[in-house]
Amino acid sequence: MAPITYDDLEKNFSLLKKSPEKFLELANEFVRNQPEHSGGYFSRHFAWEKLGQVERALEDLRTAHRLGPKVTDFYAIGRVLHSAGRFAAAVDALNAAERDDPGWKQGRGPFIRADCHARLGNLDAALADCACLSEDHFFPYGFLGLPEGDKQQVIEEIRRLAAEACGTARSS
Repeated sequence: MAPITYDDLEKNFSLLKKSPEKFLELANEFVRNQPEHSGGYFSRHFAWEKLGQVERALEDLRTAHRLGPKVTDFYAIGRVLHSAGRFAAAVDALNAAERDDPGWKQGRGPFIRADCHARLGNLDAALADCACLSEDHFFPYGFLGLPEGDKQQVIEEIRRLAAEACGTARSS
């Protein structure tokens, strides 16, 4: 059998949904054969994350960044940390993405960071990130654990999360 190529990984990306173990096998083979290719590690992080292996996913993202730095690495690290409930660390990663990406305000980064800030009780910072959302913003059904709805609904949920975080912090 011919070695797995990066194109093979991309073509089989849909395996992540139904068989992340199978995708992980392909990604592992690719990384074994091409250990200096950043894309293999970046791709493999999705399988680790899907399988609940957050530290392995983060390790692969850091390796990908060391081998071929891209601003998308910081976004991915921030997203993985957010999904793991490590909100302060996610904010740090997303701050790095903002520093390196002139198109920061048009991406999903401010949305994820707003949610992190809210969950940390930092309402002003969360609302500053919400200001970056487009007026026609709509995010369906809480995908990625983020607030769903249009911009106003998201802002209302951000306010609720921040108030909840502050209430929890005071009662501890």
